[in-house]
Amino acid sequence: MARRIIEDIRPNTRKKIIPSMEEVVLPSKINIPKEYYREKFEEIKEEKIEEIKKEIKEKVEEKVKEKTEKKEGVVEKYFKKKALERQRLQRTPQVKIEPPILHKTTLVIFIIMIITGGIYWGGEIFQKADVTITSKHQLITYNNKQFVALQDSNSDSINFEIMITSDKKLKNVTLTDSKNVSTKAEGSIILYNEFNANPQKLSAGTFLSDNNGKAYKTDKIVTIPGYKTDKNKKIIPGQISVDITAFLPGDAYNGSPTDFHINSFKDTTKYLKIYGKLKTPLAGGAIGLVYTLNDSDRSEINTMAELTYKEDFLNQVKALVPPGYILYPNALSFTYKIGDNISSKTPNTDIEIDETLSVVLLKEKSLVDNIIKISLPNIKSDETKEIKISDLNNLAFNFTNKDQLITKDISSVSFALSGDINAIWNPDVELLKTKLTGINKNDVSSIFRQDHGIASALVKIFPPWQKYVPDDISKINVVVN
Repeated sequence: MARRIIEDIRPNTRKKIIPSMEEVVLPSKINIPKEYYREKFEEIKEEKIEEIKKEIKEKVEEKVKEKTEKKEGVVEKYFKKKALERQRLQRTPQVKIEPPILHKTTLVIFIIMIITGGIYWGGEIFQKADVTITSKHQLITYNNKQFVALQDSNSDSINFEIMITSDKKLKNVTLTDSKNVSTKAEGSIILYNEFNANPQKLSAGTFLSDNNGKAYKTDKIVTIPGYKTDKNKKIIPGQISVDITAFLPGDAYNGSPTDFHINSFKDTTKYLKIYGKLKTPLAGGAIGLVYTLNDSDRSEINTMAELTYKEDFLNQVKALVPPGYILYPNALSFTYKIGDNISSKTPNTDIEIDETLSVVLLKEKSLVDNIIKISLPNIKSDETKEIKISDLNNLAFNFTNKDQLITKDISSVSFALSGDINAIWNPDVELLKTKLTGINKNDVSSIFRQDHGIASALVKIFPPWQKYVPDDISKINVVVN
């Protein structure tokens, strides 16, 4: 009974391989000594331990055998493959393989050295310097600043020239006043003397005829100077201007005949040697009912001339201003003339207006030099040539004398300027490049300080490791802002 129970005991291999003595529960009715069970338990324990060791050993040997066989199979295949390759190589011509000249590490170092050297020498070839300069600016403000200009190009003052231009305009008007008249045409001619070197006197009322046979009379006594001769003995006729009036009233005498001859000299040698040429057209001849220009019409023409005609004429003259001169809108005088005896047989007619525009042209360089001399007194002479003032048109010009007359004979003009202008320094770029060539980049600031027209500067040298500005001036690029 007791033996059967002991044989039925099986170790629980899932939880514990060998149970302890305390875990064995014996039936309470069987009285067996504990020593007996202890001996049996030890026997079973030893048997189970040996079985487990044996089982583990068998499994380990089996795994080792499998790996060894697999490895031997791979090695055997590898050597078989090499043997086949050797057989093929023995049957074909062999190519001699040279051993590598350089070790792999040495080759890498060599290539790196070549690349580094290429970058360095390439930097020498493509070396350049970019210089960005911010030039000095100074604002100059004038409030009715007084200046004097002289018509003397050799002086150090502001120089000027006078330009006088004339033009004629036709203004179409509708006349409202009418009256019965009997008027003669009037005009002026120039009398020439090619007859001799002695003066030729003509009394007032001397009759003349034009190329159409119409007769006129001189308005006053005139003496025509005798002719002169040049070094080639060419005759230069004497000449004088005289006003003439038509012999009869009427508009038939109005016009522009070309040639005039003195009636009293007809059939003499003087007839073709003493003659006249038209200076101003003949006008004002009328007879019967005519329309005339009244004060209201004249005022309208005056307003039109002052506003529109003056501006149009000024724009025409601006296109004629020579280079190097500046024309201010107020540096001029505008005059116009409307005939006194204007008449027409119809209310609608064209009236001729004679315009004259006289302007003062200031020489731009002399104006700039004097502005610098007056407004920038501490500037040195070698620095003056770097300063430019390009916005002179921003200044307002006014004559000191509001009634200033502009004629060819004036020698000086006083005027005032108002407004803001900028004095801008323009450093000599080529001289600066010459000074910068080959110097250390740490020394470029000393070069810039020598030029008072440079407010700030920035130098970038390529490649970055270069410490010197290129020796080749063509590799230095200077930009002035």
